[in-house]
Amino acid sequence: MHSRANLPPGPFAFPILGNLISMPTKEKARQFRDMTSSKNYGEITYFHGLGQSILIINSLRAMSEFFVRRSDLSGGRPTLTMCGELVGYDKAIVLKQPGKEFREMRKELSYAIGKGSASKRDRLLRREDLGTYLQNIAKMPNLLWEHSRCVINTYSLAIAYGYRPAKYNDEFITKAERALSEFVDLIQPGSWIVDLFPFLKHVVLRIPFSRYPREIAKYQESQKALSITPWRMVKTQLSEGTAPESVCLSLMQKFPERVLTAEGESSLSWIVGNIYAGGSDTVRGSLSSGSIKVSIMINRPYQRYAEIDEFTNRMGRCPNTNEKDQFPYLSAMISELYRWAIVAPMGIPHMLVEDMVYNGYIIPKNTTLLVNAWSISQDPSIYPDPTTFHPERFVDKAQLELDPREFAFGGGRRICPGINLADTMLFFTLSMVLAVYNISPLPKSKSPPLWAFTDKFSRHPLPFPCKITLRSAKCQEWIDGALAE
Repeated sequence: MHSRANLPPGPFAFPILGNLISMPTKEKARQFRDMTSSKNYGEITYFHGLGQSILIINSLRAMSEFFVRRSDLSGGRPTLTMCGELVGYDKAIVLKQPGKEFREMRKELSYAIGKGSASKRDRLLRREDLGTYLQNIAKMPNLLWEHSRCVINTYSLAIAYGYRPAKYNDEFITKAERALSEFVDLIQPGSWIVDLFPFLKHVVLRIPFSRYPREIAKYQESQKALSITPWRMVKTQLSEGTAPESVCLSLMQKFPERVLTAEGESSLSWIVGNIYAGGSDTVRGSLSSGSIKVSIMINRPYQRYAEIDEFTNRMGRCPNTNEKDQFPYLSAMISELYRWAIVAPMGIPHMLVEDMVYNGYIIPKNTTLLVNAWSISQDPSIYPDPTTFHPERFVDKAQLELDPREFAFGGGRRICPGINLADTMLFFTLSMVLAVYNISPLPKSKSPPLWAFTDKFSRHPLPFPCKITLRSAKCQEWIDGALAE
C-alpha cells in the first residue's frame, strides 16, 4: 500500500469506495478536462477504490513521459475479465499483453500495412470502388453516411481479405460493425462487475437466470465474425485456388505451418482482423466528418479547391494515392481532421507493469492509464483557437504546430501501425469528393450542430442533411472513368 500523500491528486476519497464515484459517466473527455482545470489537479488525476486505480493523463508532456520515454513500464493492458478472458478479445493485438507474441503480431501488422508496403497495398484500392461511392452519392445524397461507411469498409475488407461487399448492408459489414460497437461497450473500465471483482466470474456463470452466459455467448459470436470467420473464408478460397490477393492470403502463404494449429490460426487471424477493425472505425469517423462537415466549415472555397482544381485542370483526372505530396492543403485538412474530430477521445487503456514515480508522485503497479487525447487536441497553448477547424495551422512550415498523429493514434510501443494506411484512404476519398462535389448545409436545417458527436469510446459525428451537387459536367466524366477502370 502507498501513502495517500504520495499518490497523485484527485477528488475526495471515501473509505473502501475511494473516489471512483467521482468519475464522469458522460462526455468523459470534456468533464475530465473541466475537472482538472477547476480543481487544479495538474497533468495527472488519480482515481481509486474497490481494488482499482485509474490515472487520467491530461497533458502532452505527461503522455510523452509515460508512453514514450517510459514505455517499458506503461505498455501493458488492463486485465479486462469480461472483454478479454470471457469473450476472447485478449487474443487481439489491441488487448494483447507485452511479450514475444505481441511483438511478432505487431511486426507482421506493420509489415502488412506500414509505409514500406504502400505500393503493394495501394493496388487493392480500386478506383472502380471509389467511382461507385461517388455515383451513389449523386443518386442518393441523403444516404451519404451509409455510402461513406461502405467505401471505407470496402477498402478495409479488400486489403485484409480481398473481399469487396456488393452493398452497404453486406453481412460481413453488419456483423463486424456490431462487433466493434459491442467492443466499445465491453472495454469501458468498470462496466462489468467481473472486471472489478474477477473472482466473481465463477459465480455469475452459475447463478440461475444470470444474464452473463447469454451476454458472453452473444459477444463471442460477434468476436468470431470479426476475426476467424473471414479468415476461414480465405482459407477455403486458398484450398480451391480462388483466393484473391490480400494480407490474409500473404500470411497463410508465409506461415503455412501455423495455419494448421488453432493457436497459430488465432494469432494470424487477429493480425488481419486488426486491419479491418482499426482501419474502418478510425477512417470512417474521419471521412464522415471530412466529406460533409469540412466542406461546410471551410468558408474559403479558393483555399479548399485551388490545389485540386489546378491538378485536375492540368492532368484531366483526379489524383492517385501516390500523388499526395502535391496537395499540401488537403494533407493539412486531414491532419486537422485527426485533431478536430478525434475518433478516440480517451484512447485505449494502458496499464503500468511496475510502480512508477512521476513528478514526485508514486503511481502503483497495475494502474490503468487513460490519455485525454481530446483535451490535448483542445489545448490552446498547443493549438491557438482550438475549437475552430483551421487547416492552415498545418500548412505554414515555419510555424508548424504539433502533428496530431502523435496523440490521436496512441503512443509509444502501442501506437497504431496503420497511420499511413489511414492517411492514404482519407486522401483517396476526400480528394475525389472535393474534386467533383459541392457540399453545403440546407437552409433553416434543424440538423445537429457541426460539432455534435456520439458520446462513446469511439466518437463519430452525428449525421445531418446537406445539399450535394456536381461541380461541373466534367466531374461526371471523372466518375464514369473511375467506374470503367
